[in-house]
Amino acid sequence: MQAMEPTSEVAAFNTRLEADLAVAILDEAGIDALVTADNLGGAFPMMQMITGGYKVLVLTAVADEAREIIATDAADEPSPHPRQPAIYRFLSKLTPAQMVMLLAALGASIVATLYAVTQGPL
Repeated sequence: MQAMEPTSEVAAFNTRLEADLAVAILDEAGIDALVTADNLGGAFPMMQMITGGYKVLVLTAVADEAREIIATDAADEPSPHPRQPAIYRFLSKLTPAQMVMLLAALGASIVATLYAVTQGPL
């Protein structure tokens, strides 16, 4: 059995499209890359806001070169907060009224779930 070579994360994106574009750019430069996502096989894409986005992985030996290529390509549109989790960026853009509506919907979901678990379906 052959051991796998170590990989490193070189970028994370909020959408699969952005991650696939980064992989295409790296592929064009001759660097093999792949996208990983923790979204239950695509069943829950909204989980990416919590888990840090779609991650682009390359072999550790070429990680610095890959980061440089991605950074050069993204230089036209720098992210205002590249290290903040996607959920933080999403929540920081909500107005107070939108935040209240989101919290109300979340509270209603929790109440309905608790009722269903303790009393049966609604």
